[in-house]
Amino acid sequence: MQSRKLLTLVAVTLLMLIGAVAAALTGPRQKVDPQTGKRVLPAVEQKLADIAKLTFTKAETKMTLQKKGETWVVAEKNDYPADPVKVRQALLGLSQLTYVEPKTANPQRFSRIRVEDAGKAGTESILVVASDAKGGAIGEEILGRRRVDQLGGGNDGIYVRSPTESQSWLARGTLDVNTDLTAWLEKKLVDIDGTKLKRVMLTQGNGEKLAVSREKPEASFAIENAPADIKLRTESAPGEPSYGLAGLELTDVRQAQSFPFPDAGFNAADYETFDGLKVHVELFQVDTVDWARIKASGTGAAEAQAKEINDRLTPWVFALPNYKARSMKAKLQDLLESPKGS
Repeated sequence: MQSRKLLTLVAVTLLMLIGAVAAALTGPRQKVDPQTGKRVLPAVEQKLADIAKLTFTKAETKMTLQKKGETWVVAEKNDYPADPVKVRQALLGLSQLTYVEPKTANPQRFSRIRVEDAGKAGTESILVVASDAKGGAIGEEILGRRRVDQLGGGNDGIYVRSPTESQSWLARGTLDVNTDLTAWLEKKLVDIDGTKLKRVMLTQGNGEKLAVSREKPEASFAIENAPADIKLRTESAPGEPSYGLAGLELTDVRQAQSFPFPDAGFNAADYETFDGLKVHVELFQVDTVDWARIKASGTGAAEAQAKEINDRLTPWVFALPNYKARSMKAKLQDLLESPKGS
């Protein structure tokens, strides 16, 4: 009987010893905040389809994305259409933000993780507010420093804080909010590959013209009325003016009615496709930026395409990438071999 009690006592002592060692190795258990694992903006997730407006405030800059009909627009750019992919990514990113762990609640340390009150000069935090069509707020949050893959496994981290609370948090989620207005614009303008073009004519502000054309899609472009003794820079040089409308995108946009486009002295580029579409581009440079207005016409099957282009583009004037503007303003000498010694 005594030996049995002794064995029991030894067993209990051994278990206590094992528990003590385990506790020493793992340390004290940390209390998990009840918010951990929950959505930062649950109402945004629940009412995602009801969101019709997103406002972002950083320092003294405010940006507004608004849904009009089925189209999202950038309000500060005169309601020019926004990139639908970027808008959807922003909405999903907001809806999926999830609390990971609490961080500082000391306002003096907010600037370290960029969750200070937004809207003041010099601050880096971004206040985002999601609203419905009637202006009712669905969710708002201060977004701070973003840490790519901070949580491992491709999971990004971002510091957040509710504007009504002092507690900041590390949240899980991918949310890249750019407050540059042009970053949110729908950049695609026209995409007409050079293989579809029959003729291109480029006109300088002084009236000088360069025209290249071909009779069949499989043929190479040739310079019209070219002197017999010219030496091309490369055999394919005459085809370079045909690249202007391929994947053409804007870098900025303004309303045509308020843009100071001159009545004369600007460059022009005319493109004609084999299926009857004609696109006319006029270019005017302001402070090294080339601005363009675009209109189209068409016959037969191209008539509907021309109307679609005009409906989208004629109310606007677009800033173009430098390399595209250079293509549209090329001169004959740009296609020729450089003189020796130059």
